[in-house]
Amino acid sequence: MALGQLRRVGSHGCRSLTAALGSQRCVSRYGTKTRDRLSVAARRAGAPPASGIATPADGEAPGHQTGASAGAPAYPHVPVMLREVLDAFQPVAMHVYLDCTLGAGGHATEMVTAHPEMRTLLGIDLDPTAHAVAEPRIRAAAADRSPELTLQLLRGNYRDLKRLLGTVSSPPPRPNGILMDLGVSSMQVDTAERGFSFMRDGPLDMRMDPTAALSAEELLNTWSEAELGRIIRDYGEEKLWRVVARRLVQAREVEPIRTTQQLVKAVGQTQLVSKGGRGGRSGGKGIHPATRTFQALRIAVNDELQKLEKALPDAIEALAPGGRLAVISFHSLEDRLVKHAFLRAAGRPTPEEESLVHGPDKFAYLDALEQRKVADLVTRKPLLPGEMETEANARARSAKLRVLQKLL
Repeated sequence: MALGQLRRVGSHGCRSLTAALGSQRCVSRYGTKTRDRLSVAARRAGAPPASGIATPADGEAPGHQTGASAGAPAYPHVPVMLREVLDAFQPVAMHVYLDCTLGAGGHATEMVTAHPEMRTLLGIDLDPTAHAVAEPRIRAAAADRSPELTLQLLRGNYRDLKRLLGTVSSPPPRPNGILMDLGVSSMQVDTAERGFSFMRDGPLDMRMDPTAALSAEELLNTWSEAELGRIIRDYGEEKLWRVVARRLVQAREVEPIRTTQQLVKAVGQTQLVSKGGRGGRSGGKGIHPATRTFQALRIAVNDELQKLEKALPDAIEALAPGGRLAVISFHSLEDRLVKHAFLRAAGRPTPEEESLVHGPDKFAYLDALEQRKVADLVTRKPLLPGEMETEANARARSAKLRVLQKLL
């Protein structure tokens, strides 16, 4: 099937789509079991026939499926790197599974199907809409494969996973598998009123928890130019952060910035010109000028990096012996935190600590590393989505998967 025939398929990418459409290429590469598993995933996600599939806009996260029958639930896409996630947990006897970023339940639903031995599934999400969408999907999957499954959906953020697990039982359950998918849910991106997308006009909200106090609108219109510049530089990794911060302040002096399109207009057409005279948008080829600013605001509004930094060691501690933690990140700031947390748990130096391995006290330091080791790295380098998936789904292009296993 020619790539030009593809329309929006969601985050499962071409692997899942070709499986759902019976592609022999998928069968030859991954085998019939993977094809059948992904075909089930695509059907649950409501993937339409080939004539009704649409490609997402470049740089914009894909959303809900189109072409579903009248009255049928408009389930979101199958998640990014589904095959790689399932493969990462395949060797684990998954009696207790914790999805720290439940979303629409795409990963969780497929974990139930792949692990009929599962007896407890715990799902954490701040968004009540996610719970409403995920629960029937998971229960439908459990009815076929794991009829004895106990499902508990927990309202909160993965930062509080230790406390949330304590509300389930005493002592808290020890998951055999934990997943964190750090991407923004398509339910949030596709809802203009949530304000996450620069492709859809809506109020500047960006709160993952609708009840949280700080919105992007308040941040934009009340924080100083220096504070705006700092988050655009640190969280958006925008090279022209001073220019963007100045533009935002100038725009809000004329009128408050209240909508996503006002923000896009205020950011403007940022360009960096190379010595050869050729420029690139916002420092990256094919990247919308507002992408980095939207990322920075979303991270600041939701305090994402601080929450992740706290959650990672708690998740590793919560794992049952032999259990695995898998984390999908979507930008370098997240991946760096995951990489460092995994290195520390595996008794290895972080890049900043490398000099200590060769210093005068190296033997004492190596002993200290060995004593803090509680896990092994399953992936020494992050796994990346395949070419077929990234061609079909722009959102998957920046995804990285790292996996760690707790010591027995």
